[in-house]
Amino acid sequence: MKMNHLNEMIVDENDLVESMLRGQRAKRVVTRDTEKIEQFNHFCTLFKFDDHIEIDQPGENLDKYNYADAENWLMPNEYKQLDIEQYLLQKIETQQQRQRVELEFDEFKQRGMLPMLKFLVYMVDQLKHNNIMWGVGRGSSVSSYILYLIGVHRVDSIKYDLDYKEFLR
Repeated sequence: MKMNHLNEMIVDENDLVESMLRGQRAKRVVTRDTEKIEQFNHFCTLFKFDDHIEIDQPGENLDKYNYADAENWLMPNEYKQLDIEQYLLQKIETQQQRQRVELEFDEFKQRGMLPMLKFLVYMVDQLKHNNIMWGVGRGSSVSSYILYLIGVHRVDSIKYDLDYKEFLR
């Protein structure tokens, strides 16, 4: 499930069913999968329920996500309220690490991606809590020292002198 620039959920039918089974309701979705949603709306009309879902087709800006709108991220409030900068600074030990975190953090902040970092902390915590294994890391994400500190990957980008700009370009 993703959000586009208009704060609309971009879903497929499986996302929508999973969300509804968790008790979350969507009033408006952006999707190409409409058959089951139309059936759902038909039954809502038939049984006089107020749970109709408006359907929009994805527009040309489908890939522009709204990272800054933390209210739409599905995570507990304690993570939404997390002081992510303080969380990261507590994990560093050297001046070199501090400088790297400050550089990267400014880049994430300028891009409005701090809620995404909070969500990643939540995701990693859930993986650990549920004993779910995940990979060492792949692609350009391993160049981010902040993602390393959060635990998204296990590649120390300072140790291997990786440029964080590879991830944030």
